[in-house]
Amino acid sequence: MNKTFIDQLLSFLSTPFGVIGVAIGVLMAIKASQDRPTGWLLFSMCCFASSLSTYTDFWIKVAPPLIFPLQQIRSFGRPLAIVLLILLVFVAVQTPSNWRQRILPKAIDYLMVVQFAIFAKTLLYGSQEFALISALTFGGIILMLKMGLGRWMNDDESFHLAVKSIAVAGLIFVAVNGVQFLVNRQAITFVHGRFLGTTGNPQHAGVLLAATIPCLMFLIQKLSRWSFGKFLWVATLMLTLYFLLLSGSRTGLIMGAVSILLFYRNNGGAWLRIVLFLAISAALILPFLGADTLSSSSTGIDASVSDRFTSTSNTREGVWSGMWNSFMDNILFGAPLEQGGRLGYGENSWLSAGAALGLIGFIPMMMMGWESVKMIGQLIQLSNRNSYYFFQSSVVVAGLGSMLVGSVFEAFLLGNMTFSLIVFLMYLIMGAYLVEVDRVRTHYARAEAEAEFADRSGVYQ
Repeated sequence: MNKTFIDQLLSFLSTPFGVIGVAIGVLMAIKASQDRPTGWLLFSMCCFASSLSTYTDFWIKVAPPLIFPLQQIRSFGRPLAIVLLILLVFVAVQTPSNWRQRILPKAIDYLMVVQFAIFAKTLLYGSQEFALISALTFGGIILMLKMGLGRWMNDDESFHLAVKSIAVAGLIFVAVNGVQFLVNRQAITFVHGRFLGTTGNPQHAGVLLAATIPCLMFLIQKLSRWSFGKFLWVATLMLTLYFLLLSGSRTGLIMGAVSILLFYRNNGGAWLRIVLFLAISAALILPFLGADTLSSSSTGIDASVSDRFTSTSNTREGVWSGMWNSFMDNILFGAPLEQGGRLGYGENSWLSAGAALGLIGFIPMMMMGWESVKMIGQLIQLSNRNSYYFFQSSVVVAGLGSMLVGSVFEAFLLGNMTFSLIVFLMYLIMGAYLVEVDRVRTHYARAEAEAEFADRSGVYQ
């Protein structure tokens, strides 16, 4: 995000595709000021746009093209995400205040300190343009959450819309990549047969898919009767699980497993249904997703991909060791930053914070993690006290828990405007809403009990 990004933004705005896209976005933003579902849909589109990227490495300089218009959308992914963020901020600043007192939980406060440390170090020693643009985008995300989405979430119906917005982002991702997969799967599986979709690499795709699983399970559970909506979410979950396996991402697979464990932590009977669901899903979708061009397996999963799940090699040991040594050698302020450069991160959010920022970034990072774990504990207690909030609490517990586990293997918590970071922040906002609802209702219940006790005392006197 330097001059190249600015050029991309101007190029995007000057194309017919960009003009039409901005016009549609402006109309949606105007409608979103009065119609909250439209605002949540705009957020879903922003989440999807933030996941768009193109894979390149030393050997692959140009990624295979996608079908129209996915190729054009992917090529303008970051500018499109910025434009949608600006529109969401425009809607957010028009949102009136309500009964919510604390929209941003402490975990986000600590993460903001980490981001400020990144901004300050990059501004002083690295690329100043990158630092300024990064600060503006992350600041825009926080403003959008605090002034807009956090305020929109003021009752159970709006919480449901928040969950659905993440699920819709996942739906968009699997739908567009599903079409590409049927037309030309090689364009999104060219990295050793691993599915990367419209993201920058298979690991990003795996984390994205796993992050949406709790929301999909929530929507399926909330629909007691079979309807078009339930069929839609079940089909989305089936494709999500298939693409997750095809990505070869062990991090994504672990995150998905943690999500299911935490979501159904108190429901032993659900495990049987999950096993049956996975078996039926495999029987239905695998024959249609054969491997005529990828391998001879009927699953459509390349042998090199399936071997990743059975491999016991630790591919991160060297990276983690290097980051720990860098942290120990530069314990206060982190490793020196090359003049005009950017901070680099390894495959661990926590060690990356220490290696890149020293204790200045590592301490608030650990505090953010501690506050997130505390929130998980509060929500588990809430679900145990009040069964009405079991699934609402479970979706946040599963989402936060899985992403905290995933952050041990990927550095997405130190990103700027990525799908993973935005969804993680959204889970925290959703958790803060539930904690505040519980606090307010407990306060009023205690006040009513005290008033009733006082009335009875007056009668006896």
